[in-house]
Formats: sequence, structure tokens, C-alpha cells
Amino acid sequence: MLVQYKDAVGTPVNMSGFTISGTLWNRTGTTKLATFDSPYTAQASGAFKLRLSYATTSGITEQGQYDILITQPNGDRFYMLEGTAFLNPGLSWRTA
Repeated sequence: MLVQYKDAVGTPVNMSGFTISGTLWNRTGTTKLATFDSPYTAQASGAFKLRLSYATTSGITEQGQYDILITQPNGDRFYMLEGTAFLNPGLSWRTA
């Protein structure tokens, strides 16, 4: 998923020097299920990707919750996104 961080009026935020970390937890928040890959696509305009590979998610069989933590260059931190994750293995990967 491509994400772009914008300020309150919709202007992209320059994320140079920012770090991004994302984690998927079980429903009770007691077990870490996965860590998001979050490479920048355009750091100066606040664009980055959030992704979990098939290898990472293929063994997850439960609903979870996630959060995306942003750390600013001055050390201040905030959660950009958080919510419930529903993992559906889909059908297209199966062979006949």
C-alpha cells in the first residue's frame, strides 16, 4: 500500500530524517505477528510503502491489529495509522 504523509491542509510533509516502523500484533497485543516493510518511494514528499510479504503472512491464521509509528528527527514519535488487520489468503494463488 502506498501512503503519503500530509499536513492538516493537505500539503505533503518532507520526511527526510524520519523513520517508519510498523508492527502487526495478535488481537490482544501480546504477540508480534509480523513487521512491516516500509521503504520510502519519495521521502521529500512523504511517500512510502507499507507491505507484508507472502512469506511473512502465509503462516498467520488470526485477525490482528497493527500500528505505524513515525519517529521525527528530533526524537518525537507518533502513531500515523493503527487499526484492525484481516488477513485473507485469497484464492488466486491456488493451482488447479
